[in-house]
Order: sequence, then structure tokens, then C-alpha cells
Amino acid sequence: MDAGIRVTGGNDGDLIALHDWLNSEDELRGRVGIAEAVIGESELGSLPELLTVAFSAGGAGSVLASSLITWLKTRQTSAKITVESDGRSVTFDITTAHDLRPLVEEVLRSGDDNRPR
Repeated sequence: MDAGIRVTGGNDGDLIALHDWLNSEDELRGRVGIAEAVIGESELGSLPELLTVAFSAGGAGSVLASSLITWLKTRQTSAKITVESDGRSVTFDITTAHDLRPLVEEVLRSGDDNRPR
């Protein structure tokens, strides 16, 4: 399962800082990548646009949710984080992070939970 993570409204370096933060988690190390925006004709280069996180069923989704919320709480920023996975998404900021852990975990829950039994 993959998740896409966007950071909006914060500082220019927030996406890179979040990338480094997530890679410091043992369960996520090596699973976090950076996707860059398409380069326009008049642009000299592209900027990081999206983090991608690959994880399997198990505890990695909970680790990712906890790590995202902790990172946001430790920042002095007005950034918002949007997490997308399997067609579901949730957006939160520093004022709503403490209330949204169950919702973030639900978005990150493996598609295995939706299989008929």
C-alpha cells in the first residue's frame, strides 16, 4: 500500500524536513520518497511536491500516523498535511492534529481490511 503526503501553507523546507523526519523512523526508513513537480518550459528546475510512503499491512500505518502528528506538533508553522491512500484523504493542521489520529489511521488502513470475509 502507498500513501501520498502533501504539505501546504508552511515554509519552503517543510516537505524536505518531513521527509527526513519520517526516514528517521525505523519502520519507515527507506520507504519514503519525494516526487517532484513537472518542470515547465520557463522553469530551470522542479520543486518537491509530494512524499510517497510505501508500507504493508501491520503497524507501519500507525507509526506513520503518529509520526506525522508528532512532526506537525513540533513545528512552528501554519502548514497543513494532506494524507491520501486508496482514494481516501484527510487534511489536518497543528490545531486539529490531536483530534485526528483515528481518522489518519483509517485513511492509512490497508486495503486488506476491505476484503470480503
